[in-house]
Amino acid sequence: MSENWGRTDSGGPRIELAVALLALAFFLAVMFQFMQLWREHSSMAQIHENQEQVLPDVLKLRDQVNSLAGDVATLAQSGDAAAKQVVDDMARQGVALRPPAAPPAPAQ
Repeated sequence: MSENWGRTDSGGPRIELAVALLALAFFLAVMFQFMQLWREHSSMAQIHENQEQVLPDVLKLRDQVNSLAGDVATLAQSGDAAAKQVVDDMARQGVALRPPAAPPAPAQ
């Protein structure tokens, strides 16, 4: 039966038709994958852009929280009982509050 595939006079299936259908199916599968990847890429680019817009506010808030935590740690070291309580409570929760590091002395 397979020896009749290339012959046009036998009335059997033609190899060109099978190859064409296979190529079409492959092309459609590749296009489907490409469209999915393009859609995901667009979504990821939009998410990244949204995060970039919020990033300066988040960094400002982080600096404010770090400053506040450093001030509380400094108060605790200087003997403030309430600040010591806050530092101890935070330590039990796994958060270490440390006073801000002193700026390095300029080299001469």
